[in-house]
Amino acid sequence: MEHYLVLEAIDAGEAPEEIARLLDLEPHDVYAVIRLLEEKRLVERRPTFFGERYVLTEAGQRQLEEWRREVLGRAEEAARLRREGREHEAQSLIDQLLPALPVLVALGVLSLALWKLLTSHLPVGEDK
Repeated sequence: MEHYLVLEAIDAGEAPEEIARLLDLEPHDVYAVIRLLEEKRLVERRPTFFGERYVLTEAGQRQLEEWRREVLGRAEEAARLRREGREHEAQSLIDQLLPALPVLVALGVLSLALWKLLTSHLPVGEDK
């Protein structure tokens, strides 16, 4: 999930230090993930007026779209299961996504409405 979230953040134009803050990681850990993504040719550095920034390559964009479909599909499936009263099955999917949900909302990938539906049955304090 870390690789996916880093790709989402890079796609949103976030710098590595901001990605570390968003994901509650040490900056060196974010740079390690970025190096792996560079090795896989999913991201590259590009010069800008203010220095270098990371951007997704075409392969990175395709990978992000694939991961995004998978993650959003899981979220939508969990919401559907919850609406049908299949709480245990929904919770199993939500548990896989829960650490990523705040970041996905912050980056605009996941709608706040879907977030509320997914987290509406969590005990107080767990949806942060």
